[in-house]
Amino acid sequence: MKTLLGIVLVSVMLVVGGCQNTAPPPAQPAAQGQPGPPGQQGEQGQTGAQGQTGDTGQTGDAGHRGDRGHPGDTGQAGDRGHTGDTGQKGDTGDRGKAAPCPAGQHRHTNPDTGKVDCVRD
Repeated sequence: MKTLLGIVLVSVMLVVGGCQNTAPPPAQPAAQGQPGPPGQQGEQGQTGAQGQTGDTGQTGDAGHRGDRGHPGDTGQAGDRGHTGDTGQKGDTGDRGKAAPCPAGQHRHTNPDTGKVDCVRD
C-alpha cells in the first residue's frame, strides 16, 4: 500500500512539473498617435411599433357541487304540564230550623246543658 502511494505521488509531481511553460517576455507596446476629433452626434432612432394585443385567456372550469347536509337531530320531549289548583271550598249551608214538637208537647231548654227537648204540656 505504501508503495502504491509513493508511485502515485511521484507521478503527480512529474505531471505538474512538466506542465509549466515559460512564456517569452512580452513585446514593448507601440507608441500611440494623437486622438482624432470627436465624431458627429447620430440621429434619433425611430419609434418602435406597438406590440400585439394578447390572446383572451381560457374560461375556467365549473366549480364542484357542494355536499348534501346532514339530517338534523330529533328534538327533546316537552316537559309535563303542571297540575291544576284545587277548587275553592264551598260555603257552608244555612242551619235548618228545628222540627216542630208533636201535638201536646212544647220546646224546653235544659238550663244545665243547653240542650233543647220537646216536653209534655
